[in-house]
Amino acid sequence: MRVFLVLLLCLGLATCASHIPQAQIITPANDALAGRHGFELIDPQSSLEGEAPFPERYRQLPQLLLHGLSARGYHESQQPQLRVYYWLAVRDEPLTFKVDVPPPNPLGPYQAIHRLRDETGTLRLRLTDLDERILWEGVISTGLSPARDSAELLERATRALTEQIPLATR
Repeated sequence: MRVFLVLLLCLGLATCASHIPQAQIITPANDALAGRHGFELIDPQSSLEGEAPFPERYRQLPQLLLHGLSARGYHESQQPQLRVYYWLAVRDEPLTFKVDVPPPNPLGPYQAIHRLRDETGTLRLRLTDLDERILWEGVISTGLSPARDSAELLERATRALTEQIPLATR
């Protein structure tokens, strides 16, 4: 009986635990990243076409990135050795559900068809040298969506992504 209660408690705690986003490294750290520690943040508005998703979150990102990069040993500099590009995007994909056989009734089978979309915010971070060669790049699902937008989700995703950047070497 005790084992069942402990198992039930663990299951309950697991469902309440917050989701830790998983970062995906697009371009692993290049050897040229070693020894570089001064950077400049590049405003994403210069490279975006059209309206930026999550405008409120874009205002929050520079401070989060500065904090995350400084924790890895990098610092903002007037004479940078690195450029840090960042942008939020919305991945919009249809969700496919297996349609059950509808019950025989006069309303017909259309009741069993559900068309939903998955709109998930992603954060991409790219470190380049001054000649625009990519030294490191990663992407992470932020948990943001048009229906679910919070500063905490972006903060958690930014922290998880910046923790994947190699430590700066002197």
